[in-house]
Amino acid sequence: MSILTGQICIVTGAGQGLGRAIALEMSREGAVPVLIDRNPETLEQLAGEIVRAGGICSHHSFDVTDYDAYSRAISEIVKRHGRIDTLVNNAGINPATRSILDDTLEEWRRTIAVNLEAVYMGSKLVAPVMAAQHGGRIIHISSIQGFASSGLCGSYNAAKGALIAYTKSMAVELAPYNILVNAVAPGFMVTPMSVVNGVDETTTPEFIDWYIDKRKIPLGRSGQPEDVAGTVVFLASNYCRYMTGQLLVVDGGLMSTF
Repeated sequence: MSILTGQICIVTGAGQGLGRAIALEMSREGAVPVLIDRNPETLEQLAGEIVRAGGICSHHSFDVTDYDAYSRAISEIVKRHGRIDTLVNNAGINPATRSILDDTLEEWRRTIAVNLEAVYMGSKLVAPVMAAQHGGRIIHISSIQGFASSGLCGSYNAAKGALIAYTKSMAVELAPYNILVNAVAPGFMVTPMSVVNGVDETTTPEFIDWYIDKRKIPLGRSGQPEDVAGTVVFLASNYCRYMTGQLLVVDGGLMSTF
């Protein structure tokens, strides 16, 4: 028996990177992933892969900041499946790396809208469903940048840091309804978001020298999306039943070094 058998699990930003790996891992563990992404082509590709592997899924294409579309999707999901067991708030953007001296208010607002406000709205939409069924899981994908900044991405860091605080607040608010709220903070991951200004930061000579060869990352490698996916599956499973309001750091030991 797989550990998520029959669970209805929404994954935002499912079209690539961490979201894609999370959806695939959930499907392998018996869940019915509900895929959300603004790119319909990547959703179709992922859905096809899940079905070919013997899984079941559904998908909805919209921008998570389109709250009317988000509300309609949640209504459709509940009508179709009758429940929502897990929401993984994964969708996010990382703008061009610029300091406060030369970024713009528009860039700041867009980053906060996707990485923080849409998390609030998605959670607000599913929370009444989970409360009515007296149980559920909400999992936020934060980042080590939320508490240890490398600089030059202030809006992203601010949003990810806020998610850590919001995780604790939501956990307390929703505990009476048996809704567990936790967060995951990935370290350096090999995903499309690791490409900054056209260069994958995990492949540069400077990165390899400091983080890999000199073991700033004690495990001596960058993270893979599957490393995060397993952690999310644990948080969604019944193996996690007395933990809420917590942040799990998945960084190969990076934050344990000087």
